[in-house]
Amino acid sequence: MRRITVIGLGSVLAVLVAAVVVVAVPGPSGPTAPLPPAEASASTVGRAFLDAAVRRDCSGMRALSIPDDTNWCPASLWDRWTGEGDPTMSSWAGLRDVSAPTDTEQCFEVTLRQSGLTGMADGEDTWGFCERHSRHGWRIVSEGVG
Repeated sequence: MRRITVIGLGSVLAVLVAAVVVVAVPGPSGPTAPLPPAEASASTVGRAFLDAAVRRDCSGMRALSIPDDTNWCPASLWDRWTGEGDPTMSSWAGLRDVSAPTDTEQCFEVTLRQSGLTGMADGEDTWGFCERHSRHGWRIVSEGVG
């Protein structure tokens, strides 16, 4: 009888662990690429971040942002099931500096093609992000529309 209880509890535990993994773990990260050096310009870092987003390179996006920005990484099944979507940036073009000369942050706009972003229709749209200089170089500190 004790053996059946142990096997039963082990089975229940295995199912619970599998459920947590399926629901909470994000999808696999995409291919990585070398990161720009610390002395790289804000526009170079921005291009690298956008390219990482298109590749869904979560470690690259994490390294180029403060705090860690992995909004373009594959979403977990839970996020998909609850309607949070699975944002995917398929391309970007036209990096434009929109900063004022006195700004402490450098801000840029791009035209991107995306799908699965909650609150936005799939297709082409204008997107923006700002960077701040840190001891590691320029890093993305915010992104979005507006």
